[in-house]
Parts: sequence; structure tokens; C-alpha cells
Amino acid sequence: VAEVLRSHGVKFVFTLVGGHISPILVACEKLGIRIVDTRHEATAVFAADAVARLSGTVGVAAVTAGPGLTNTVTAVKNAQMAESPLLLIGGGAATLLQ
Repeated sequence: VAEVLRSHGVKFVFTLVGGHISPILVACEKLGIRIVDTRHEATAVFAADAVARLSGTVGVAAVTAGPGLTNTVTAVKNAQMAESPLLLIGGGAATLLQ
């Protein structure tokens, strides 16, 4: 995931850190992609939307599973209405844990 993001010129990933997405965030950081931790998942998506609007590149947010993903709905709709290029990565419990 991190290598694909880097290949597309992603410089930031906005997040509210959670266990499901930690491996992605660690890999991004190792490749020089800056991880910006926020206090709410919607804020992460709003920030990714802002990057997309200001830079013309894809804005990326990564959030944990369940309520973390649900909390992004308003911000995702806002980005959709603005036609912003946005990638939202949502975590998920491992099949073994389910």
C-alpha cells in the first residue's frame, strides 16, 4: 500500500491511529510519507480533502474499522460534492479474529 501511495506522489496520510491500520502507517513513514495524526476520523478526511483541493493530487486518509470508518461519512460526502480526488483506507479485523 505504501509503495503504491508513494508511486502516486502522496506526501501525507491523515489518520486517527488504530491497530488495524498500523502496518500501513509504519510502512508509509519508512518510505517518507508523512503521517498526520488527528483527533477525529472526520478531521482526517477533511484534511485529506484540503490537500486534494490545494495540490490537485489525491488526498489520503486512513482510519480504523467500525465506528472509525463510520465517523468519516460526512467528510467523505463533502469531498464527493467538491469532486475532490480522495482515497479513504478503512481498517478491518483479520479473518482469523472474526
